[in-house]
Amino acid sequence: MRTAEYKVPGGKLLTAEVEEKNGVLVHVKISGDFFMHPEAAIIDLEAALCNSPTDEIEDRVERFFYVNKVSLFGVSPEDFVKVIKLTIIQ
Repeated sequence: MRTAEYKVPGGKLLTAEVEEKNGVLVHVKISGDFFMHPEAAIIDLEAALCNSPTDEIEDRVERFFYVNKVSLFGVSPEDFVKVIKLTIIQ
């Protein structure tokens, strides 16, 4: 399992714990000091990313926020993509 942190310009911090095998995300846990409404959407995002190919991270994150109409405060969907990708390139 790999962990990465990404500090969003303006001060918010995102942390991702990711396990990847053969180009597929098998475990994703995201935390940080951001706000999301509804709050439980983070669990749904993690589930949506599990078992997905690493080359689909950006598309899956963007689609998740678009389809579920989740409100974010202090972070953007692109910030989630960045922190997840940081775990893979380590």
